[in-house]
Amino acid sequence: MKKYAAKSKDIIDTMNHGQAIECRNIEAVREEIPKAKNRLVRTVLQALDFEAEKHHLIQQMIIDSIKEESVNLSPDELQNFSHLLNKHLEAEEKALSFAKEAYEKSNLPIPRFLLSYLVADLEMQNDLLSQFENELKTASISTSVSSRILSAAGTA
Repeated sequence: MKKYAAKSKDIIDTMNHGQAIECRNIEAVREEIPKAKNRLVRTVLQALDFEAEKHHLIQQMIIDSIKEESVNLSPDELQNFSHLLNKHLEAEEKALSFAKEAYEKSNLPIPRFLLSYLVADLEMQNDLLSQFENELKTASISTSVSSRILSAAGTA
């Protein structure tokens, strides 16, 4: 049990350090956004701000899931969450398809770069969310009611 506690403390400390970095990034970017006269610079800075906020949020969830009660989902919550993830993934697949199509049509350097960034980000997010959804499906004991419900939800 001591080994688990030490490992948990190490993870929490690591996430706290990561959050401190993200906070500094957020502060620095937010200081520069109002100064940015160029729309490209402002847009990229805003995207960096959103990314840093997202990272901070996820790091906090990791800390909370270790410090507080572990994360639990009821079978109904799991089924609803799986449905929401599926809907999001379907929409993101469409967005990815349009971004790839636009990338292929674009010859201008800035739009082409931004489209390549968008495509890479959408692909990464889709891969991670698909992996997460698959892990949620197998997180329950295969003979449990929640696992049967999730399996049915995943095939719907």
